[in-house]
Amino acid sequence: MDKYYAIYSRKSKFTGIGESIENQITLCKNHLINKYGEKIKDQIIIYEDEGYTGYNTKRPKFQQMMQDIRDKKIKAVIVYRLDRISRNVSNFCNLKDELAKYEVDFISVTENFDTSTPMGMAMLMITSVFAQLERDTIAERIKDNMYELAKTGRWLGGTTPLGFKSLKEENIDIDGKKRSLYKLEPIPEEVKTIKLIWEKMLELKGLNKLESYLLQQGIKTRTNHNFTRFALVTILKNPVYVKADANIKNFFKNLGATVYGDDASLDNKHGLIAYNKRLETPGKAKVKKEIPEWIIAVGKHPGIISSSQFIKVWEILANNQNKRMRMPPQNTSILSGLIKCHYCGSYMRPKLLNTYTGDIRNFSYLCELKDKSRKKLCKCPNLNGIKTDQLIMLKIKEFTISPTKVTPILKKKIHEKRMKDYSKEPHYNLTETEITTLAQKVISNYLTTFNHLDVVNKRTLLKLLISSVESDGKNLYLNLVGSLSGLKKP
Repeated sequence: MDKYYAIYSRKSKFTGIGESIENQITLCKNHLINKYGEKIKDQIIIYEDEGYTGYNTKRPKFQQMMQDIRDKKIKAVIVYRLDRISRNVSNFCNLKDELAKYEVDFISVTENFDTSTPMGMAMLMITSVFAQLERDTIAERIKDNMYELAKTGRWLGGTTPLGFKSLKEENIDIDGKKRSLYKLEPIPEEVKTIKLIWEKMLELKGLNKLESYLLQQGIKTRTNHNFTRFALVTILKNPVYVKADANIKNFFKNLGATVYGDDASLDNKHGLIAYNKRLETPGKAKVKKEIPEWIIAVGKHPGIISSSQFIKVWEILANNQNKRMRMPPQNTSILSGLIKCHYCGSYMRPKLLNTYTGDIRNFSYLCELKDKSRKKLCKCPNLNGIKTDQLIMLKIKEFTISPTKVTPILKKKIHEKRMKDYSKEPHYNLTETEITTLAQKVISNYLTTFNHLDVVNKRTLLKLLISSVESDGKNLYLNLVGSLSGLKKP
């Protein structure tokens, strides 16, 4: 089988100028033609990724090229420059090892590297290390500059917190790049909501009760959604709302945060700005950092909540969290996270009762919207949890599922596994007959042992077999493999 020369090109975003995808490809083609002659044109495959970072390998054409390498279709990979294929030393080392495994050469046109020679391989590794060192140094310098800006109390961007709007003040240069500086300015109507949230939290002392109160009163977020517990925690723990004074400075210092600001700036008028609260990694979701990594400074905006109120709410949240952590798990419901209210579409969550059936604690399924709004926005009757689960388990035993329903799912999972685990030999090439046999075993094993599974695995199985479950308090509606059937109320 003839092998091909793979030209790989990448650019983080489309600009139409500079090292465009087209320019990269042209230079790589010219390099191959100069080395092997015009006949090489018929042996070139182009892989283009535009709009993707080089920090990770989650790029569609890159993954396709790697699969072709594993299928032994590629003789060499050619790039315009090393950082087009990877900006991460770890990723590049993995790539280098895999190329070597399949005897694929790597050529960087502008850097004159060719791994078919020992010297080319050594120089390639050295350059990749320095490339990441330069990237990390630039990132560190920019971060240091941002720290200095944070100390000035400037709003550095991001989602503007409820109660404020962001006003542009001036532009400055950071590493030769223009950056805008902003200041937070209060929005009177939203400030009223913030004050109410703190007032009711101090009164009700619980997120569930606070969420229910706001729901009943019809108080919504800036985007006209109901407040969730997550949204409320985010607000209640945000230092942007608290007035700067000596008490709040000591509070955050005792938590381990770095706090900037002398006594003169702690005027009990301005709010705080917290920086470095989240870890931002290209291609990944933001991760919250621990408080000792926070940098806190006095902001340019007015504070809304007194330090005493702010600290009391933090203590309430901490105490409630400790109580939840001490409570042993008692939820045995198998429809948790699956069953919904037929009327409003909200999930029906299990609520534990103070009675028992044998050794099992009784519970009910009740509509979340009904519970949170105290029956104001929905009045769906509750369900007996144990009887509902028993009815579902009886129905499960009646299922007859053709392997043809499961086979496509297994094939998809096998393909996903191959793509994810590309560093190993492709050993998932199962025949259609083997997959069908495997599907039959999966069905037989799960359905005959359902009663012996733990709660988590029972829920997992149900989510594979049942796309939705709804209740109107009188009937259960199960969407079973495309059919709708009604079951009488337990």
